[in-house]
Amino acid sequence: MKLKENKKAQSLSNKTWAMVQDVASNEKKANGSLLFISKNMFDLFREGKMPINQYFGEKINDADPMNMFFNSDGSRKTLIAKDFGLFVTQCMIPSLDQNLNDFQKDHPYEFAVLTQVSPVVMFLICNYQTYKMGDFLNLETDPPQFKISWKVLKNVISAGPNDAEEMKKENIFRNALFDNFFLKSEKGKDFFTTFRGDRGLVEFVRQYFLPKKIASENVKNAVESETFKQVQKMNDLEKGVFGTTHNLTVVAEAEQGKGGNADQRLKNEVDAMTMTAEKIVDLFAKNKNPITQKALLDLHLYIVDALQGENFEQYFSTKTKAKVEFKPQVNKTTFDTSTGDFWKYVSQI
Repeated sequence: MKLKENKKAQSLSNKTWAMVQDVASNEKKANGSLLFISKNMFDLFREGKMPINQYFGEKINDADPMNMFFNSDGSRKTLIAKDFGLFVTQCMIPSLDQNLNDFQKDHPYEFAVLTQVSPVVMFLICNYQTYKMGDFLNLETDPPQFKISWKVLKNVISAGPNDAEEMKKENIFRNALFDNFFLKSEKGKDFFTTFRGDRGLVEFVRQYFLPKKIASENVKNAVESETFKQVQKMNDLEKGVFGTTHNLTVVAEAEQGKGGNADQRLKNEVDAMTMTAEKIVDLFAKNKNPITQKALLDLHLYIVDALQGENFEQYFSTKTKAKVEFKPQVNKTTFDTSTGDFWKYVSQI
């Protein structure tokens, strides 16, 4: 009976793995196809087959495509789902010679595909001068990749005499967009990415069309360094390595010091965390700002309290019979950190 069950489970395992591979293969194919669809739609625009004027409605006098992306004063517009949807219905569907009436109802999956690629097509139109040659796909990778040209992020270096303020805003936007999406080592280089996925094209394009959000991120980045962000991730209560860790590896008392797996695992954890703690202390100690110097002493006082705890006292009593005092000395008088505010105490002297 058990043998039959094992064969059945193995068969199900093999079948499921084949299904996983099939979905992965289709995803890879779709990733490439979505890029080709985006390129073809852009080519339709270049050939004059896309009715951009319909995006603006009947009352518009100037149907310049750039009016989709910029206000009359040159500032960038924020584009969201409704704007991409408008582009699909008024520009993309007609360019495919499809009847707009009931299109979403009759072709829901096709409509979903066009909705996915619409931000990319609009991005290509917005950056027409950069992509007009059509050489932005890398066909040597599987799936193909799109080239986010450095020209899109490169600072504007020339403008008319009345455009200085807008040029400044544009450079702020481009710098913030770069900081929000790319690594410092990628500056000045073209970036190749798949349609979707880790740092995918669609993710970048959606950020590109949210200038106000990017600007706010820039302000946020001014006070939130990469160091802060990484440490914050570690301490996150839901996903952080430290935030979700309530206990170190527990080693049974009978197994402690015997070099078993649990013992070694705990040692690895402690060694790594000790190195982190020492690094933090080093960073605080060499920084000459009062903020870090105060933090250094606060950290020391926190450790002093831990050294006065029952857990450590029991451990230390097994190492020596000597009476060792870890409490700080103030003018040769011992101060008990567990019963008072050290900073308040010394400030009154």
